Amino acid sequence: MTWIVVIGVALRVLLMATTGGTSDLGLWEEFARAVGQYGITGAYAHTVRLNHPPLGALVAYGLASIGPLSITLRAFCAVCDIATALIVSGIARRLGANRKLAAALFFLSPVAILTSSFYCNTDSLLVTLLTASILLTLDRRHAAAGVVFACACGVKVVPMLALPLLLIAGRTRFAAGFSAAMAVIFVPAFARDPLHFIGNVLAYAGSGEMWGLALPGTLAGAAGTFLHVPALRAAGYALGDVYIKAGRLFILAAVAIVTWIWSRNPRAERLPAAVTLCFLGAITAAPRVTLGYFLWFLPMLPFALPRRVAIAVNAIASLQLCVDYTLYSHGFPWTFADLGTPTNPWWLGRAVDVAGLPLWLMCIFAFVTGARALAHDVSHS
Repeated sequence: MTWIVVIGVALRVLLMATTGGTSDLGLWEEFARAVGQYGITGAYAHTVRLNHPPLGALVAYGLASIGPLSITLRAFCAVCDIATALIVSGIARRLGANRKLAAALFFLSPVAILTSSFYCNTDSLLVTLLTASILLTLDRRHAAAGVVFACACGVKVVPMLALPLLLIAGRTRFAAGFSAAMAVIFVPAFARDPLHFIGNVLAYAGSGEMWGLALPGTLAGAAGTFLHVPALRAAGYALGDVYIKAGRLFILAAVAIVTWIWSRNPRAERLPAAVTLCFLGAITAAPRVTLGYFLWFLPMLPFALPRRVAIAVNAIASLQLCVDYTLYSHGFPWTFADLGTPTNPWWLGRAVDVAGLPLWLMCIFAFVTGARALAHDVSHS
């Protein structure tokens, strides 16, 4: 494990020392100022773009009070990566899997390195808390797992997709720990300003590059424009628009499929695979994604997919992030990636869409492969 940590830390330090991060850094600085000025319960009324739950905003405020977020946020996320690697190693040991391989596939992955040390967001903390809750569940410490899982939801609400799985595994003790922690994290901000809190956080529709069926639809529309085929252009963009509006239904369907498969024989040793497939399916079906989403399914990917498929997903996702950050930085080496202006220059948004197509197709294949493997294990155990 030592060489894994040394190499991974060196790459993260090099990236932080030579780049300025992304435009998301400005958003977190704005969030931290709002929390400092209005408190966490009042910040949502004064900062429309504060779409993160209270715990994530408080973390940003705390880090900003220590030093510039361009340093503290990325350093904190790098430390979270170390913790996640150790947790993944612990999960692998309990499952009888290769500990070093599982830790290396996460900690040395460009996806993890870029997300913690360049992206400037809280996704690294999210997966640390998520994997910790899975490890606690495997150890049958269900109340603690509920508390930690609630903290993950306090960073971003997306872990709620896996809540049914954890409730089935931990039942009353998990529910008690989860409910108590959720009340502490969410109730004060919700009670003070429910309308802004719901609008900013709970009703947030997402943003980012095209994904799901919106991706081929948008590419077809762009091809129709380029080839002067009005029918193709109209059909492609119409498909994209419809899917963006209905995308949540497809996300819920993917999560429901995985939950149903695992719940037929809810063995704890298959829980990491089921949680991973929930996120993989949800991201595959999402109509839009940001560059941090691909970290969500990464830590426990070796427990859900055959080794070659897991490595392929990791490699293609890493390649896409490298291409995307090069496009958003307008070249290499990266100094600063402006994620907020996908239309400047005019071709940037479509170039990002084209770069994403291989990963989206690979995610479909991986999700189907993982779901079939999970169903086989459930049926033959």
